[in-house]
Amino acid sequence: MRLNPGLWIALVAALAMAAVPDTPRPEKLKLFRDWIVACDNGGACETASLATQDSALQDVGLIVTRDGAGQVTVRVRDMTGTAKTASVRIDDRTIASTPLDRDGEGIWRGVHATALVAAIGKGRRAVLMTPTQHRVSLNGAAAALRYIDARQKRAGTTTALIARGAARYRGSPPALPLVQIVTPPPGAAPAIPATAISEARRRYGCVVDDGSPFSADAHRLDRRSTLVLMSCGAGAYNYLVKPLIWRDGRLSPARFDFTYQFGERPEPGQPEILVNVEWSPAGRLSSWGKGRGLGDCGDAQTFGWDGTRFRLLEAAQMTECRGAIDTLTVWRTRVVPVTAR
Repeated sequence: MRLNPGLWIALVAALAMAAVPDTPRPEKLKLFRDWIVACDNGGACETASLATQDSALQDVGLIVTRDGAGQVTVRVRDMTGTAKTASVRIDDRTIASTPLDRDGEGIWRGVHATALVAAIGKGRRAVLMTPTQHRVSLNGAAAALRYIDARQKRAGTTTALIARGAARYRGSPPALPLVQIVTPPPGAAPAIPATAISEARRRYGCVVDDGSPFSADAHRLDRRSTLVLMSCGAGAYNYLVKPLIWRDGRLSPARFDFTYQFGERPEPGQPEILVNVEWSPAGRLSSWGKGRGLGDCGDAQTFGWDGTRFRLLEAAQMTECRGAIDTLTVWRTRVVPVTAR
């Protein structure tokens, strides 16, 4: 059977549209008293312990993760950086122990992680021994784990963390969106004329006098486009940058499919604001906007260039400034590298 040419073109166009992910919609975190939960677009969920008081810190904290395939891990981190091992005692019973690496981190997997999570969900009091005793609040832990069971559609099944039942789990995690990202070509970036930089500073409101040094670092994106990271002020712990594209002899705001807003949303025609940026030779642009100087809260984003705009590849957040040991993942993708044109 031969397809009508018009139908063939429509079919190809439909398949092409299906391969392109929608605008990223990272999940929002959900707070359960002293535990906070995030789930991402790949079906993975994780929950972190928090200090019991606002703006307080934890000397030692936990993060429970279950990926979309059902694998459970528990991370522990000693924020003092002095401990060599960590043990978890729940209701006066030692449940699990692990060595800590140079960064003060340890991890439990498999049956050890599952047993620890079950004890966390049922327990009343938890202490982390390093060997110094550090209390970890379990207020909200069971609710957070039940929320994960519900979000992953495992409640009532034999695979649930807390809300176990007799049913068999028959689900599967959603596929991550595929994103084509340009691999930057070798060689140094072209020199951007000083007059163009000066005009961009004026046009985009980056003539500031806050004592911070000015910079306009340039990085090749493809054979015609260059990323210019123009500094635009700084605070005590956040260094602001406005990303521009140098192409065909002019600077213009870089386009993004999604960004977490730092402050007010830019006016039309104005660049986005990124914070504490880093650029890697592999073509990854990262932004880490701290909620406070201790770095226990904020927004982390990683982008890649697709030839016309920056695409969100990964995102993680921590919306509570209460001593969490890490941010929680809310967005992931599968990157397909393509050659620069």
